[in-house]
Amino acid sequence: MKIFYAIDSLRRVSKGIDGDFIENISGGFLTFKNKYGKGNAKAFKLFTGLEVLSFNILDSETIVLEDLYKNCNCLHFIFCTEGFLTHYLNKAVEKQNIHRLQNVVIGNNKNNASTIVIPANTKVKFTIITVMEVSHLSNDLKNGSQLSNLLSNIMSNVSSRENYTYFGEISSKTATFVDTIINTNLSGLSNRLINEASVYRALASQYSSPGNNIKKVENKNPLSKKDTLQIIELSDYISQNLHETIPLKKLTLISGLNHKKIQKGFQYFFGETMNKFITNLRVLKAKEYLEETDFSISEIVYKVGLNSRSYFSKIFKEKYGLIPKEYKKYHHLSNPTFQLSYYSEAVEGITKKDLTAVLEASKRNNKLQGISGCLIYYKASFYQILEGPKTEILNLIEIIKTDKRNKNVNVIFEGVKSGRTFGEWNMALIQDDFNTIESNDDFDVIPIEFLPMTDIKNLLVNKYLWEKARNYLIINQEVDK
Repeated sequence: MKIFYAIDSLRRVSKGIDGDFIENISGGFLTFKNKYGKGNAKAFKLFTGLEVLSFNILDSETIVLEDLYKNCNCLHFIFCTEGFLTHYLNKAVEKQNIHRLQNVVIGNNKNNASTIVIPANTKVKFTIITVMEVSHLSNDLKNGSQLSNLLSNIMSNVSSRENYTYFGEISSKTATFVDTIINTNLSGLSNRLINEASVYRALASQYSSPGNNIKKVENKNPLSKKDTLQIIELSDYISQNLHETIPLKKLTLISGLNHKKIQKGFQYFFGETMNKFITNLRVLKAKEYLEETDFSISEIVYKVGLNSRSYFSKIFKEKYGLIPKEYKKYHHLSNPTFQLSYYSEAVEGITKKDLTAVLEASKRNNKLQGISGCLIYYKASFYQILEGPKTEILNLIEIIKTDKRNKNVNVIFEGVKSGRTFGEWNMALIQDDFNTIESNDDFDVIPIEFLPMTDIKNLLVNKYLWEKARNYLIINQEVDK
């Protein structure tokens, strides 16, 4: 049975309010400013089994987050710092309001999912941190870390067989961490660590007791606003230069801050020393390389600025519970998928009959090779995503390059992904090209207004256009099921 994760919920909301939704390796980000209101929201996964959904919006019409984590036993930690929400279980008649500065813990079993309602004409800020049942948690959370110990303590008294609800107040310390989650964007490794630290601190400050062995965190910012900006810029500099040696002396020259201020700043924002921050950033980047590329362990060690494979294995295992080689095997064992996306120009005079032939051949041949994906035709160009075994996809792209129905093939992305976006083969047309064509068993038709009308030969614009088209198709697949 399909589980509706945080990013699935945000994608569906995006379609309902005609929002601008971007999805990438970091997560999903929604922005909108139209008749439905204005604001932004994001969904991201810290680890398999630990996800975050946050909103900062002013809506003109009611917005509903329906079937959150349907078909999954989980705990929702809901922190509302502005406005109010309504929550109800899908099989319950009673609805409960969640008010400003209120914290709610909701335990759902897989047969009774939660629904969150954001009332119309409401300015609201809230974050939902969701922990899935133990069987869904990755090894990242089974290694005896502070976070895993905290989650174990919180979940130990909650039965997966029964629904559970707790209403309490948000402490001032927790509110600060929740606002950091809401206001920090998803791009960049340093922001990933800020979000990760803030999630941990929000849970720890709200639920820890003296027996949990959680360190007290000083809430007051020890730096001025100017110095704070320098710390953020330093974290960005570090994330972009991990391949280099980054001594503290170099950072003082770049920022103009003394050693003491730099250490205080990193301790405040990231909960660790500068050196520990750099090490964790290198491990996090290495984890991305293991998940998304075919780089060897030696190549990854070099790319993240380390000199020793044995040291890299040691610090990686300390954080994730597995050595890098085992982690890569574990990550791709269940459903290893190589993904490649490209665009090309169609030859002049292509017809609907030609497109039907392309679709039929793709469905027939790619199924035999274990390849899935989607082909989009737009403004005399093809956009295609291929998912499946690496060797077969690389062979296929060479065949595509020689196909006389297209020319100038440009690869946008290639790498290893966990799982597939498309379970079978799909083809879509953009309404502007064939105004008389309606959706049928062969084609999905994407409304022209759904896509940005920009320079499609620009690689970044191409990627953005593909994301928008793909998200539309994913939503329609969910609706059809």
